[in-house]
Amino acid sequence: MSDLIDQILVVGAEIQRSEQLLCQQADTQPLMIWIAGSDTLYQYFNAVWWEFTGQCLKTDRNGSASVEDNRNTWASSVHPEDIKGCEDIYYSAFPLHDSFQRQYRLRRADGKYRWILDTAAPRFATDGSFLGYIGYLVDVTDVEIEKIPTHDSEVSTERKLAQIALEVENQNLKVTVEKQAIELETVFEQLQGEIAQRCQVEEQLRQKTSELAAILQVLPDLYFRLDADGTVLDFKAGKTHNLPSLSEVVQVQQILEYLPPAVAIRFQKAITQVLVTKSSVSFDYVLPLPFDNSHFQASLSPLPWEQIIVLIRDLNESTQASVAKFQILAQREALINRIANQIRASLELNSILETAVQEIHKIFNIDHCGFVWYRQNTDVPYWEVVSEAKYPHLNSLLGFKPTSSEIGPIATKSLNKEIIQIDNVATENDSIARKFFTELGFTAFMSLPVHTQCGEIGAFTCSYCSGFRPWEESEVELLEAVIVQLAIAIDQAKLYQQSRTAAQIAQEKAKQLEAALQELSSTQAQLIQTEKMSSLGHLVAGVAHEINNPVNFIYGNISHASEYISDLLHLIKLYQRHYLPVPEVEKQIKAIDLDFLSEDLPKILESMNIGAERIRQIVLSLRNFSRLDEAGMKPVDIHEGLDNTLLLLQNRLKAKVGCSEIKVSKEYGNLPAVNCYAAQLNQVFMNLLVNAIDALEESFVMGKMTEKPKIRIRTLIENGDRLIISIADNGHGMSPQVQSRLFDPFFTTKPVGKGTGIGLSISYQIVVEKHKGQLQCFSAPGEGAEFVVTIPLS
Repeated sequence: MSDLIDQILVVGAEIQRSEQLLCQQADTQPLMIWIAGSDTLYQYFNAVWWEFTGQCLKTDRNGSASVEDNRNTWASSVHPEDIKGCEDIYYSAFPLHDSFQRQYRLRRADGKYRWILDTAAPRFATDGSFLGYIGYLVDVTDVEIEKIPTHDSEVSTERKLAQIALEVENQNLKVTVEKQAIELETVFEQLQGEIAQRCQVEEQLRQKTSELAAILQVLPDLYFRLDADGTVLDFKAGKTHNLPSLSEVVQVQQILEYLPPAVAIRFQKAITQVLVTKSSVSFDYVLPLPFDNSHFQASLSPLPWEQIIVLIRDLNESTQASVAKFQILAQREALINRIANQIRASLELNSILETAVQEIHKIFNIDHCGFVWYRQNTDVPYWEVVSEAKYPHLNSLLGFKPTSSEIGPIATKSLNKEIIQIDNVATENDSIARKFFTELGFTAFMSLPVHTQCGEIGAFTCSYCSGFRPWEESEVELLEAVIVQLAIAIDQAKLYQQSRTAAQIAQEKAKQLEAALQELSSTQAQLIQTEKMSSLGHLVAGVAHEINNPVNFIYGNISHASEYISDLLHLIKLYQRHYLPVPEVEKQIKAIDLDFLSEDLPKILESMNIGAERIRQIVLSLRNFSRLDEAGMKPVDIHEGLDNTLLLLQNRLKAKVGCSEIKVSKEYGNLPAVNCYAAQLNQVFMNLLVNAIDALEESFVMGKMTEKPKIRIRTLIENGDRLIISIADNGHGMSPQVQSRLFDPFFTTKPVGKGTGIGLSISYQIVVEKHKGQLQCFSAPGEGAEFVVTIPLS
């Protein structure tokens, strides 16, 4: 009984500590926080909320504010026009257990109303049951800054500067709110953890309280539960018949008023001592009754929340005998429960055996208690003592290994699952057993065999060294129950070991399958990408070839056409100089504007020549980029590959709606021809440049660009034996978490449909596996990103 009360005290203290930690955690946060129960009632507001509203926290004896006061305080602080809308959102969320947000005006301590963004998330217990909501409040009054209305004709330089300053301040406030929201997500996770821990402790308290109630149902004692003032909260009459009716106590609800003055004083002192020391107090007293004086014992023990449990015991002989019998039964049941709990809590067999022998030794009050294993997988089977509990003056038997022949028929009986009871070793008929136990100093002996389903054999032994001892039937029954639990423990330990071995094998196979699947997926993606690039290369090469022929025809004939037209124009001028035109020719000259035609026709031919040359350059870039005729490693011009890639991406570098022009700066070093897979390296350049362009466009759309977007391409030879190619952008950069997975297959931060997550992975394999080089990324949030390709020259 006292052990259970101690457990309830520990659990109650844990709940109070958990609640204090939860409140302290919430009170230290920079935002206003509230907690509501599943009954929709507000249970808690943190210190920041009380300080903001300037309200006074009213608490009861336990330091907690009532839920009704919390609701009234909240309602009195919200603007009257906003209360109904807030409550509609609040009450409609509870049946659905959904997160919600609401905006309303909250009165600050100075009497001014501030606009508040209130965000709430549901709370759940470990078993999935709904516990209520937890929410946080952010003052958003100053977040949305309206732009200054202006007219083009009236805008001054100062007005524009003021508008820009306001817009910058608005952006800074939004960034601050986003940062606070991220910090609050972490706080929410911590609070949810504290709440889950508190729910678990409360569940333990309910279980212990249920066990206490079950014990009180069978106790013969009179039971009271009091608060700190001595008020009776509940009671149970028990089986004490010497006391008069307890209706008076129920009516007055004060135990001290029911007792005589002398006894009441002793109770008052005991109550005070229990509350101060948090420990149990017991005392005996005499209560005058109508027919006789009766002796009683009062035991007071502390409970959580400043409550006390009082047990009144009648000290007459019949009650004492009943209580003694109950204590024995309770101790034995507690022993079985402890052993069962040990089995459920741990599968360490040695610990379970040690607990069993210690408890049996204490309850039976015997000299020696032990557990022995039968070691049968040896040349000469023997019995080994593996665990014992004894009085200090006795010799230890741990490690004692007698053979079956040394024990005699006792060993045979144990192997045949027989219980051995020897009340007096001196009168034992078997001479071998009598000699064996006498040499050990035993005067009485009992043993129960243990046979498990996995084939293990052992025995639980109880020994006495001070004269004969009759073994009671109840003791044998208790030991049999212990043996059943031990057999279960052994089987569970074996099954647990087998399951762990099987699980380990399965886990290793699962890892192998996962690695194989990952490799298969990566290989499949590479094959698809390779096939795609191969098909694209054939298509590009074919298109380039088909375009190249007519372009060469046009380009080759433009020069001749220019010469012919120049000759014709010269001939016309000679005609004009030496012959007078007839009226019909004069009219036609004016109609076609011969002077303008003579001046503009050479320009047209020159434009056609420039266009044809441009087409020839594009065709050449397409052919160089695909390089179908260069599948092996050949010395190539790296700068030509970079320029061809930039030429193909020229359209994406131009200014467009939502993004300004992307400037490309080239810092080319003096490079020799590099031996490499040209087409594959061009693919790497394409992937890196496309990623840089995507990052700059995304940064521009998100408003994180503080300067004009640009890409820097730098090449150099390092230490004479390594080619360095650096492609850097001034975008918003990336976090260390993203960098750690940047080259993983199928990992992408782009929206669905915009990226596959295999471009950088394939680029990494091309550089590292094909060229035995390195592909590295250097980046930090807000500082852009730089990809560095390192290729050995040898």
